[in-house]
Amino acid sequence: MKKGSVELVGVVKRYGESTAVRNIDLHIEGGSYCCLLGPSGCGKSTTLRMIAGHESVTEGDILMNNRNVTTLPPRKRGTALMFQNYALFPHLNSLDNVAFSLKIAGISKQERHVRALEMLKLVNMESFFEAFPEQLSGGQQQRVALARALINQPEVILLDEPLSALDPFLRTRMRAELKNIQQQLGITFIHVTHSQEEAFALADQVVVMNNGFIEQVDDPIAIFSRPSTGFVASFIGGHNIIEGTLTDSGLSIGEQRVIALDTPLKSDSDNRARVSLRCDRIQISPEPFDTAQPDPLHVESVEYQGSYVHLRGQFSDGLGLSVFQSDADYLASPLLAGDRAFVGWRHTDLNPLRPGGDALSGL
Repeated sequence: MKKGSVELVGVVKRYGESTAVRNIDLHIEGGSYCCLLGPSGCGKSTTLRMIAGHESVTEGDILMNNRNVTTLPPRKRGTALMFQNYALFPHLNSLDNVAFSLKIAGISKQERHVRALEMLKLVNMESFFEAFPEQLSGGQQQRVALARALINQPEVILLDEPLSALDPFLRTRMRAELKNIQQQLGITFIHVTHSQEEAFALADQVVVMNNGFIEQVDDPIAIFSRPSTGFVASFIGGHNIIEGTLTDSGLSIGEQRVIALDTPLKSDSDNRARVSLRCDRIQISPEPFDTAQPDPLHVESVEYQGSYVHLRGQFSDGLGLSVFQSDADYLASPLLAGDRAFVGWRHTDLNPLRPGGDALSGL
């Protein structure tokens, strides 16, 4: 087992009669970058605070390096929590903010300043060691907060929406720096976010949460390519969810459309089943082609997104689809709202979804 491993076993968190986290099991490998991903209120921040020891566990256990830390205070867990608002002391400069915990521990001023400056160098903030928080940008404050979290050499760094207050350009830059520091130090990072793009860019392991449950745990490529539930497919975006009745011939949509399947599907008690289909895996053309659906799609909207064009449309039987077409292909045969188009896909691009579960509204 690698240093910095974290395991949650049957963890539940209740606030009175309300349940925020519902019997979750999760293993995070030591030295990895894990993102807890989901919408507001899904339980991801509560889970992070329970790992940190800032929230009690109603049921279940939290283990770190196979040691049960469920009832231990935060300072005895080997973790450091970096808050969303960075929580820097306004009356202290960067050096003293980073060194604060060492001061509380009784470390001499000279030693704590030497160690604090080393941490500021790690995050490229050594030239701002005398600056106060109000003199720093959001990204600079974040670096100081990260240095403060790292100074006690924790085995696990916990980050609660650390990039949410930054502008898009700085957010992209800072996530690259976070990943670089994590890889350089080999420390376990557990990062809460509601941004799919952020989670995919950073994580070795993505944990998608919804309504207090874990919907799926996997690497970013698998999460996007093979979502396991309708919720995951709709939350991460870029997917159509197609629902129908499971028959011997395939997935029956309405009275006339049957979608052939290469992979067996599981249905619910009403014999209903769902698949996801990536928007960028659908071929679209003004003219019929061999693998196209027999009837045309009525194009309802066309949105130019730079590298691709997002087309939405609907068949006469009510089945709606979103299609991502490369800008080059679109410009070669442009379609407009009100046009008819033919669409098709490979059977192997249909991804089976588990029965049940919520799905967000479509694209």
